[in-house]
Amino acid sequence: MRGEKMLRGLGLVMLSWLLLGCDQWVRSADAPQIRGEVTYRERMALPPGSHVRVWLEDVSRADAPAVQLAEQRIEAATAVPVPFALNYDPAVLKPRHRYALRAEIQSADGRLLWVTTGFHGILAANQPKQGLTLVLQSVSAAEAEAAQASAVVEAARTYVYECGAVEAVVHTEPGKLTLLALGAQSVLEQVPSASGVRYEGDGQLFWSQGEQALLEIDGRRFEDCQANASRAPWADAAYRGVDFRALGNEPGWLLEVDDGKDIRLVTDYGERSVHVPAPMPRFEGGIVRYAVKTRAHEVRLAIEPKTCQDSMSGEVFEARVRVQLDGSDYQGCGRYLSTTR
Repeated sequence: MRGEKMLRGLGLVMLSWLLLGCDQWVRSADAPQIRGEVTYRERMALPPGSHVRVWLEDVSRADAPAVQLAEQRIEAATAVPVPFALNYDPAVLKPRHRYALRAEIQSADGRLLWVTTGFHGILAANQPKQGLTLVLQSVSAAEAEAAQASAVVEAARTYVYECGAVEAVVHTEPGKLTLLALGAQSVLEQVPSASGVRYEGDGQLFWSQGEQALLEIDGRRFEDCQANASRAPWADAAYRGVDFRALGNEPGWLLEVDDGKDIRLVTDYGERSVHVPAPMPRFEGGIVRYAVKTRAHEVRLAIEPKTCQDSMSGEVFEARVRVQLDGSDYQGCGRYLSTTR
């Protein structure tokens, strides 16, 4: 009798453990979701074997690529609208950051057919997470070919590698690399490599494998060079001859001044881009001012030599910046660049 009671008690304990485990499993499976559908305007059937990709991005920084946070792939979609349910981890979301949804439809052989255009904000206050409709735009054959080619042939890009106390700036183009390090500039040619990408020339070597690189300059060897992605946009601007660069948040914007040439302003998280001629600057009480008016835009820029801290990254800059574009006001931080011209 005592044995039966013990078995019965043990059974209740095991049942409790199972129920508790099941409850925990249900809660972990019940992750937050963004739900909606993907469609397009054309009155045509979805090609057989098409697949849909929907992803969530952090687009908070105007001067850096968007960061993908979540993705869903729907294989062998048969007809539009195509429903999606995108799981995401709320722990990776950050206060004051800005998030967006993107989607694309590819054919069975990987050709890009439809893509999202414009900005599709999500996860902000009062923005719904259910019942969304993403209307995609058709991609022409020429645009699709260009998109595929860009995935194979790397466009000109600039990277910054930190090799201990030595900083190396590399500007890559198909088949060659320009290296700026130790106060000198060299052009290296790409050579065959069993792994990574390797460039050589004039007693110099640059060999990269992902985020790490090996550098040799006139017999000096620098190992374990690490890529610094946050420095790359600034180094690239300097390489292109930009004299001053600035950025700000809420909404994200960036500005580049090429004295004697033009002022480039990108606002609203990359949605709007304005180019105007760069006028001669005026100097008033230590503040550098630019004012230009064209048929389409009016731009006023003030650069004040006071320490400024970026509200998102915490990085400290040498100047406070205020930009006025067609009546809209943008404030942020910036610095002057040492150009290669």
